[in-house]
Amino acid sequence: MSVAIVCDSSVDLPEGLLEERGLSTAPVGYSLGATYYSQGDQSHAEFYDALGRGQRLTLNGVTSEDWESVFLAAAEGHDEGVICLCQAFGSSSPSFDSAEYASRRIEHFHQIDARIHQTPRSTAGQAAIALALARVSQAGSDRVAVERALDEVTASADIFMIAPDVDGLDRAGELSAVQSQSGIGPLDFGVPVFRARDRIKAVELADDEEAAEEMLLDRAADILGEEAAILVVTHALAPEAAARLGDKASARLNVEEIQITELGPTVGGLLGAGAWGMGFCHAPSA
Repeated sequence: MSVAIVCDSSVDLPEGLLEERGLSTAPVGYSLGATYYSQGDQSHAEFYDALGRGQRLTLNGVTSEDWESVFLAAAEGHDEGVICLCQAFGSSSPSFDSAEYASRRIEHFHQIDARIHQTPRSTAGQAAIALALARVSQAGSDRVAVERALDEVTASADIFMIAPDVDGLDRAGELSAVQSQSGIGPLDFGVPVFRARDRIKAVELADDEEAAEEMLLDRAADILGEEAAILVVTHALAPEAAARLGDKASARLNVEEIQITELGPTVGGLLGAGAWGMGFCHAPSA
């Protein structure tokens, strides 16, 4: 007995790794000005260049047609259907609603079961969860065991991001809201550290990038403790910063797996080029 794992493309995992781990993704749609894209239509450089030139970003989520197509393809060879990880980033969650609709269609027309799990984690945090569940699924576990692992690892899953400035938030029209909700005052006199769950929230303000990375790792260490962890380090055109953070994390935490990814539109559209950070969760029990 086996179950397929599906998530949306905001996990930002590279194609080769998705294939290796048996994960399937549905493309997140977004608009820059009046032009609609699916994630992957643009290179990361093209996307961040458009943002820098003032193109207005709108996140549209995943359509029900795309979810349905991915569910059907993923379910082939899995007799227990599909488990879908769906995040709710931003003020609304069109992806969740469309995933629910697609799941009802494939159950009615194809007798395939698709369980939708809305996790309050985004991008690299969601990617860490997906990698954890892929381990359990590829070990031959049934759906009950995979859903038990989902409950287990989600409790420890989180994502923290660093931005060299607040220009991206300002361009997106989000700076005043994020600043007012942070409780740490103006964010343009230091290097902010953000938690990126269902929204962006400023949690620390460091004097420089090195101090910001230490603050991020302090928070990760408090959550993960001594237990083995899966880390996903992500960046928006900042590979050197991501490599440095990955090295520090590997030296400080009990890392069982670490992956480095490029940050896509979901969080990258708010923080802008130059941002970097890390998502993580506990490795699943044997």
